[in-house]
Amino acid sequence: MSTELQRMIKRLEGDGPAEKHILLLKLREALEHAPQFGEKPVFEVNTPQRQWLAEVGALFSRLGIGKQSQFRASFGTLAQYWTPAVNQIMGQVLDTIEELKLELELDGRTEFGSAYAPGDVYRFFADLKSIINTAKSGLMVIDPYFDGTAFDAYLSSAPSDIAVRVLADRYASDVATYITKHRAQYKSTLELRSSKELHDRLVLIDGDAAWIMGGSIKDAGKKATYLIPLASPIATAKNAIYGEIWNRATQVA
Repeated sequence: MSTELQRMIKRLEGDGPAEKHILLLKLREALEHAPQFGEKPVFEVNTPQRQWLAEVGALFSRLGIGKQSQFRASFGTLAQYWTPAVNQIMGQVLDTIEELKLELELDGRTEFGSAYAPGDVYRFFADLKSIINTAKSGLMVIDPYFDGTAFDAYLSSAPSDIAVRVLADRYASDVATYITKHRAQYKSTLELRSSKELHDRLVLIDGDAAWIMGGSIKDAGKKATYLIPLASPIATAKNAIYGEIWNRATQVA
């Protein structure tokens, strides 16, 4: 099955636990920063009202056909019934936030992220793999102790149409061996750099999402750890900070 077909199926069916965390965060942020809509319709492209509606619509499009259809039905009545339609969309956002919280709870996760006890090897593997697979254009893994085994487990099957970067330190030469052989066989464009400036363990997705880990990926399952999605302003800041560190880092492979 092609990567594009897999993504299309995901869009039709809705998202897994990893993306539910991100969608929950973004819907909350949208609700907290909703503009004043007033009593008269506002449709100009560059207005806060139109931009907010576009953002919420994009989020609902990731939640499956049902949510997308509900939003479109309400959006379609904005011109005739501005205030009732806006209130209806606000209600849809609130309802969806509560539904996502419940779905995460039923999945054995909290709305703030997931914790893993020593021995939770497969659950951590499946969750981190799911997070990595949400990348559509770019992925950066930051982990000072990232090693070749971790690369083989999590990045060796990353889609070839996205930019994959690894920022490591202690075991960078080990990772370089894997990446060099991977590029030779699959013509991939994986990049590896080394830096002593690393403190966080992060997975950065598409330049606007970020997940923080409680320990090195290579030790997951051996020690207690966690995976927590970062709110958008923090995620954006982390992407900028580590983009600068990447530019200063030493190219290894």
